[in-house]
Amino acid sequence: MTALVTGAAGQLGRELVRAYSRDDRLVSLDRVELNVTDRAAVHAAVRSIQPSVIVNCAAWTDVDGCEGDPDRAFLVNADALGFLREAANEIDAHVVQISTDYVFDGLTTVPYTEAAGTNPLNVYGQSKEAGEAVAGPLATIVRTTWLQASDAPGMVDWVLNGLSSKEEVALPADRRACPTFVGDLVPVIWRLAEERVAGLVHATNGGVTSWYEFGRFVADAAGADPDRIIPISVEQSDERPAQRPPYSALDNSVLRALGYPEIRDHRDAIAEVVVGAAG
Repeated sequence: MTALVTGAAGQLGRELVRAYSRDDRLVSLDRVELNVTDRAAVHAAVRSIQPSVIVNCAAWTDVDGCEGDPDRAFLVNADALGFLREAANEIDAHVVQISTDYVFDGLTTVPYTEAAGTNPLNVYGQSKEAGEAVAGPLATIVRTTWLQASDAPGMVDWVLNGLSSKEEVALPADRRACPTFVGDLVPVIWRLAEERVAGLVHATNGGVTSWYEFGRFVADAAGADPDRIIPISVEQSDERPAQRPPYSALDNSVLRALGYPEIRDHRDAIAEVVVGAAG
């Protein structure tokens, strides 16, 4: 497999490149090197590289920014997929598109399977839903949630910093999903790409939680008082323009059906990050 990774400077793209950078079959292009909204540039790059798989990590993920500029959101998150799919079809390359839990409205209390109907609450989710459709039925659509980078500060670091200041740390208790650490996600994406798995695939770390519960676990793992993490409502913490789904946990049912190893619980990943921060 020769893979082209677009959007290689983002947190997921960076981890794909880091994990497989020694593999001369991987070519990575960031936004400067390839603007995926430029149809001619996309065709030229794909024609030159001749990848067997295109993993598209390029996206506009500023949820509130998308709300204020729908045209740009749909250009980057949907139209660009059309350009990539066109170019891929010319050389029989497989497309892997990274999508999001924000395609759901969150009006449920059980994790969403791949068969669940979508109903995005915001422009970002609408544009990513459109991107899934444009990618086509033969593409691999990987939906994931609450990504945590391997090479940059994430929520664990934010909580640890708050605890070190001796102040209380306020976190929302009424939004729930599955925190997903990119180091655990990337091998799954790579295998799906190699096997050219078609259709929707949910891929998250195990366990459903809120940011409040997440923070308490970080405190406990760090030997701090979990009661210094205090719960607040989304309304108290979130005055942003785009509405977020209150419950967007995903069920990795397709991965189980495929016989893939279970992705570890998010608490195991948190504990590993806390140990690394302490060391």
